[in-house]
Amino acid sequence: MEVMRLRKNGKKMGFIQKSFKYIYKQTKNIIPMAIGDNIPSFDERTEQFLSWKDHCPNYFSRGVELDPNNNVCVVKSTFDGVDLVGKDWMYGANLVTNDGDIYYAKQSCEEAHGSNEDFSDSTARMELNNPSSADTPAKGDAYQQVSTPVTASRKAFDSNYPKTNDGDSDNTGSGTDIATYLTSWTTANFNATGIKGGCIHENASPVNATKILTHFTIASFDKTSSDTLKVFVNHTMNGS
Repeated sequence: MEVMRLRKNGKKMGFIQKSFKYIYKQTKNIIPMAIGDNIPSFDERTEQFLSWKDHCPNYFSRGVELDPNNNVCVVKSTFDGVDLVGKDWMYGANLVTNDGDIYYAKQSCEEAHGSNEDFSDSTARMELNNPSSADTPAKGDAYQQVSTPVTASRKAFDSNYPKTNDGDSDNTGSGTDIATYLTSWTTANFNATGIKGGCIHENASPVNATKILTHFTIASFDKTSSDTLKVFVNHTMNGS
């Protein structure tokens, strides 16, 4: 047998011994020599997995990646009589204004808000707009910079909003450090074509100088009497 011949042949045996020694030297630093040596603990492996997951993109559906900058989530449900026949998600970006920055600073310090600055109380409103071309939000914006507002869409937030860690499954942008504002409209509330954005303000009858929390834009869409609508505006607390 070959094994027996190898044992009788000193030269071949020496070659094999040298080969094993070489392999051992190359692998001894990367192969654990005993169970438990160099094996990460459960906590270390969990942390490695979570770190990997944090750096992975989020997806709305297979192959459709969510852009974290698109923190406005619009959900339009279309009905044929009483039956739901379609449900679409659309996304847009928002900008918190200078007045919005002041609002969040005072909220964190539990200080009183000035006139038309409390964007979370019962007088706060979300309002959509349908300009011919989408607005270009800027930090200094007020209500007058919200072009062609759809005044019939002016409506208070849904009950118990704003809130953090929103549990509504339609909202793909919720989180424990994210403040979510939600306004919902029924089929009977309003109809409009070419909706391209909107804002949040605190005035049942806003004027040009009315302060706004945020000014946002969305890809153009229509709302008809067959559609219900939900608009989630998600603000992430990143700090600086």
